[in-house]
Amino acid sequence: MARIDYLFMFRSDGCDAGVHRQEMDTPDGLVTVVGVPSVDEACRVAAKAREDGTAEFIELCGDFGEDGCRRVIAAVGGALPVGYVTYFPEEGEKVDRLFAGG
Repeated sequence: MARIDYLFMFRSDGCDAGVHRQEMDTPDGLVTVVGVPSVDEACRVAAKAREDGTAEFIELCGDFGEDGCRRVIAAVGGALPVGYVTYFPEEGEKVDRLFAGG
C-alpha cells in the first residue's frame, strides 16, 4: 500500500495553526492534526498544504459543516478530496448536550 499524507483540521476559538499542530508518522503516511480558529484559516492551511504537497486528502471536524467543507474544497481548487465528520442523529444529540454543558 502506498503512503498517503492526511490532514485533519478542527475548529476552536483561540487556536493558532502554527502552534496547535501535531504530526504523526504512521506506516500508512503522515497524519497532521491542526487546530484553526475559523473557516478562513482552515482554507489558508488547506491551500498551503496543497501547494506544499503535504496533504493528499483533508478531513474536517463536523463543526465545519457542509458550507465550511465546500469553502475548503474551493480553497484547494478541487484538487484534493475534502470531507467532514458527521454523526448519526442520535449521536449528534449527545454531542450537542456535551457542548451545551450537560
